[in-house]
Parts: sequence; C-alpha cells; structure tokens
Amino acid sequence: MPSLSPANPHPEKPMSTSRWVFGFIARTPKHAAGILAFSLAVNLLLLVSPLYMLQIYDRILSSGSIDTLIWLSLIAVFLLAIYAAAEAGRRRLIALAGKVIEQKFAKRIFVRFERGDDPTPRLPTDIIGLTRLQALLQGGAMLAFFDLAFTPLFIGLLYLLDPLLGHIGLAGAVIVFAVACVSERSTRDKAQQAASSSATAQSFAEGMARQRSAMVAMGLTERLFEKWSETREQASDDGLSASKGEGTFSSVSRSLRQVLQVLILGVGAALALSQQISPGGIVAGSVIMSRALAPIDQIVGAWRTLVVARSAWGELIARFDDGYDDTAYTPMPKPKAELSLDRLAVGTPGTDLALIRPFSYTAEASTMVALTGPNGSGKTTLLQTLAGAWPVLEGRIRLGGRDIHQWPSEDRGRHVGYVPQDVELVPGTIAENIARFEQDRHDEVFAAARSIDAHEMIVGLPQGYDTLIGPGGIHLSAGQRQLIGLARAFFGNPSLLLLDEPTANLDGDTRARIINAIQALAAAGTIIVASTHDHDLIEHMTIVLMIRNGSILSLPAPTYRSAIAASETLPKLAEVAK
Repeated sequence: MPSLSPANPHPEKPMSTSRWVFGFIARTPKHAAGILAFSLAVNLLLLVSPLYMLQIYDRILSSGSIDTLIWLSLIAVFLLAIYAAAEAGRRRLIALAGKVIEQKFAKRIFVRFERGDDPTPRLPTDIIGLTRLQALLQGGAMLAFFDLAFTPLFIGLLYLLDPLLGHIGLAGAVIVFAVACVSERSTRDKAQQAASSSATAQSFAEGMARQRSAMVAMGLTERLFEKWSETREQASDDGLSASKGEGTFSSVSRSLRQVLQVLILGVGAALALSQQISPGGIVAGSVIMSRALAPIDQIVGAWRTLVVARSAWGELIARFDDGYDDTAYTPMPKPKAELSLDRLAVGTPGTDLALIRPFSYTAEASTMVALTGPNGSGKTTLLQTLAGAWPVLEGRIRLGGRDIHQWPSEDRGRHVGYVPQDVELVPGTIAENIARFEQDRHDEVFAAARSIDAHEMIVGLPQGYDTLIGPGGIHLSAGQRQLIGLARAFFGNPSLLLLDEPTANLDGDTRARIINAIQALAAAGTIIVASTHDHDLIEHMTIVLMIRNGSILSLPAPTYRSAIAASETLPKLAEVAK
C-alpha cells in the first residue's frame, strides 16, 4: 500500500533569502544585470508622478499656463510609456532567466535519476521543485527584491524634500523591514511544514491511484480514504496555521504603511503651513514614501510563495550544483557478444549490504543463462546491475571488453535489451516505445515486433503502431505490455538481452512463441540472461546460475534439469554445483 512517510523527513537548514537572491544573480549574471538596469529605469520613472504633481501645485496653479500644463502632461505620458516598456522588459528578462535556470538543472535532474544516486527515485519531486521555481520567476514576484535595492534612493529624496520627512521615511522603512524579518522567522517553519504535509498527501493519493484494482478488490478504499484524510487534514491545518501568521504580518505591514502615509501627509501639511515646503511637496512626499515601502510590502504579501520557491532553489543547489559530465563521446560500434563479470558483488543502491557476494563469470556469444533462486535472493538486483541501472558494490562488468558503468548509457543502451518484471511503457505511440524513441527506424520496429509474434496484435489495435499509450491513449493488458516490452528489448538485435520473468503474464501459446524468439536471438549471437522460474524456458538454457544465501552456484543446464526431474532439493543441487 502507498506510504505516508514525509517527502523530506530530515530537511536541511533552509537557505537564507539573501543567499538565494545572490545565488540567482550569480547563476544568471547577464539576465540579472539587464533586470537591474531595467529596474533602475522603472524606479526612476516612478518619480514622474510625484514630480508632475510638484509642477502642477507649485508652477501651473500659480502661473495658470495652459501651454505649460499641456507640455508637462505630454512629457509625463511619454515617460510613463517608457516605464511600461521597461517594466515589460524586466519581466521578460526574469522569465528568460527562469528558462536558463531550467536548462542548467533539468539535464542534471535526469542524469542523477539515470545514475540511480538516490535510494528512492526523486525525479517527480525534483521536477515539481523546478516547476515551482519557474512559476515564481515567470510571475515576477522576485522583482520585489530588485526594487528593494532602490528603497534608499526614495528615502534620500524624502531627505531632499525635508530632513524631517526623511527621518520618518527611514524609521518607517526600518520598522516595516523588521516586521518582514519577524514574519520570515515566524512563518518559515510553518510554511515548509505545510508544503511537506501537502506533498505527502499528494504522494499518498498517487500511490492509491496506481493500486486502484487491489484497493477495490480488497475493500480498502474507505480505510485508505480515512488515512489520506488524516494526512490532508494535517496539511490543511498546517496551511491554515501558516496563513494565519502570514495574514497577521501582512496586515500589520499594510497597516503600518497606511499609518506612515498619514504621518507623512500630516507632517507635510504642517511643514507647508510653516512654509518649509511647498504644497506640492505634501503629495510628492506621500507618493515617494509609498514607493519606498512597496517592495517590502510585496515581499511580505507573497512570503509563502517565496518560501516554497526558496526551498526548491535550496534543494536544487544542494543536489545538482556540482554539475554533470557532459563530455562528448564517440559512439562505439556494436560490441562483441562477450560478458565478463570480475569479482562482482551487488546490492540495492544506498546500502553496503551485498545481496550477492563477489563472484566471477564469463559468457560468450549465444550463451543462454538462467538465474534461479528464492524470492529476495537478488535476481532482479543482479539484472539491474548488469543493465547498468544500479551501481556495483564491488568488481566490474564488461561487455565486449568495455566497463558498462564507464560507458555512456545513451551509447551503451543501443546494444542492451532489458525487460523488467513489471513492464511500464512511456507515454507515446507503440512504435515510439518499441524504437526507444529513435526516429526513422520503422523497418527495425516491424522486425522486432514480428520476431516475438506481436505484429498482428499491434496491427489489431485502434491505430496500429500509432496507437497512443498514456494520457489520452488506450489501456493495455499486462500481456500486451509484456509483448511490447519484449519487442522494445529485441529492437536492434542487442548484444546482451536481460529478461526478468519474461514469460509472466503470457498464455501458453504466446509463451512458447516467446521462448522460440529468445532462442532465435541467441542463435544470432546475443547473450541471454533471464531470471525465471519457468521450467519450459529453463529447458532451453545453456547455464543455470543459482543464487543461494548470497552465493552464486553455476550448473550446466542439463545437470540442473536432470536434478529437478529427479526432484533434487536445493541443498543437493548445491552439492552437485560444488
């Protein structure tokens, strides 16, 4: 059943906001420089409105000049049009910077997924984090941090109007900034907990969707709904708690801004009455004060979004900032069908416990190897390791003399076929799945399907080889998926074919045809390694490797078959192997 464990049960100390912002600038220097330049233009052009008011009150009303009013208005409108262009420009730049960030990390996410560095694959979680960061950048919420750099400019202008107004502006900025800092410290953990709880509930729901048939068959829906409801309620409570704190501090911040606006207007009016500033200075001071505090208020108002994006950024930096090996490689010709295992020990990723202790073995072309052993003995782990999907604990695996774990998978994969125990197909057409998403390989696709006698089954589907699998496509039975997975593995006549229970989910006639197809591929020179309990398949194998208590016992297939026919037990077979 799906797990309810937290998505990140041991989160690291969150990255500070300043490190996040400067880290973003450091990784997109050209875009950041452009955004800063546009921000300078935007913030300077925001002075058009207060300057226009100053001219209206101090010049136009006293002179009564309509011509001056018209010209000032035209200039103001022209400058505000430039402001609109500058604002659009910086929003476009920060969206482009988001694309650069995606390009920097997307490939690294898939490379880490391919290497199997994580005990539990985190590809969906990493992509969600990247998407959240993208959404923040494309929405422009991060621009408030660039505007914050110009707050001292506006406070300086208040000092030019009158030192008292400057003192009020400076004190107000310090107070509002202090509120923002307290808000950050008070709501950070709650916001992260809310995001984690929500992710856990979502993961649980996805696990339920994948196991619908078992849930319905065993009547688990109601109980699992209750379990999901508990988690979702916790996520909702965490979200409400975070919202309460954010709402409180946001309200305090907005209220402080209004109080400061009133204070600026009142003090400005008193200064105007004492003829220390002009009447236009009252309105100008209010507008400048509002602009000085606006970035802080925007940051406080969008704090939950910023915390989620900052957390996603911290995860990306911590997990993927070391880069990846993008060195160009020379595609190798098809390797000689020779598999060499030198002191190989295997185990599941993330542990040092060997399921299979060191052993050596060599298989030549056309060798057919059967892997047998009890459940949990390590058959699938060995196949995953031979495929290069999981790292070795010890030793080396060579195909055609080349270490498969030092061989770029995109190149190596052309010469290896693999059928997992539970075949999963990638969203796309059947032809694309069989061709491993290579282009213009139609003849080889048909040949692979015909080799396992799946051509007629595929042609009988609604759109034949163009039938879509996945969202918007059709549902395939387990047997149909197995056949398409086998055709994908046979595609290109690989040098090494790895099969995990290849005849499972198949009826008797189909199973016989698949066994014949495996024999034909082996006769053409391919090495076959199959984990199986199917005695009909074992009947045609060359060698049987028995996994027993972490050791590999090698038996010629005829000896194994004779022992099984004589009802020999595993201990007796082990003695024969010795």
